[in-house]
Amino acid sequence: MKHNSEHRYNEIMIIDSHNHIGIDIHGVIQEPRSLLKKMERSGVGKCIIFPFNEIRPGRAFSTANDYIAKVVKSHSDQFIGFARTDPTHTSAADEVYRAIKKLGLKGLKLHPRSQEFHPSDDVVIPVLEMCVSLNVPILFHSGYAYRTLPPAIGEIADRFPELRVIMGHMGCSDVGTPSGIDDAIRIAARAENLYLETSRMMIPSYIAKAVRSVGEDKVIFGSDTPYGKQDDEIEIILKSGLDSFSLKRVFHENIMSLLNLK
Repeated sequence: MKHNSEHRYNEIMIIDSHNHIGIDIHGVIQEPRSLLKKMERSGVGKCIIFPFNEIRPGRAFSTANDYIAKVVKSHSDQFIGFARTDPTHTSAADEVYRAIKKLGLKGLKLHPRSQEFHPSDDVVIPVLEMCVSLNVPILFHSGYAYRTLPPAIGEIADRFPELRVIMGHMGCSDVGTPSGIDDAIRIAARAENLYLETSRMMIPSYIAKAVRSVGEDKVIFGSDTPYGKQDDEIEIILKSGLDSFSLKRVFHENIMSLLNLK
């Protein structure tokens, strides 16, 4: 565990809120033991895990969600499980209910680009309503590639004020253009139930800007393993100039509060 500012966080618990377990349609793999090794090396205490855009997801991601629940059961001290689903599937809302109530997963991940939907599409509404009824948060991929997502995610937060919405990658596109990040910060600043997750954003000054603009209680650390590297993502947070109080909020307190964890 080697960071330029290690002394500033070596007593701070780190929860990584964005990690994939399984195998994606392009053959990218991350097994639980691989992630556990990364966590030990980087000083990460817990990870939120959810499926990739799986090669064999099952009905509305049922098979993939079963696997996540199995992994969490085997590593309950290290992993917190989120479900995934395809809102265009007729069983999507039912699968969310099953994943939360029967499998014990704690939230939902949606990826508009991978499942070829837009957050404003009508097919998404039953899934959102189910998350509200189950009182679980939803993490949206929010990169700007192909279609502009942060404004639509902001509209969801406005339409469902009881829903805790996490904007994964805080609006950063695949090529890291600041315009999407600026939009994400602006939108999250006005929506009390909208949180920004930091993975793959990679610009320290924007971490500081996000904390100043939306509040230190609404920015959440994530790395997006295996696509991102925990060491690199931690270093971006440390280079942002946040004080120790804000580092604790970003690294673990905010996600613990959002998930009602002790």
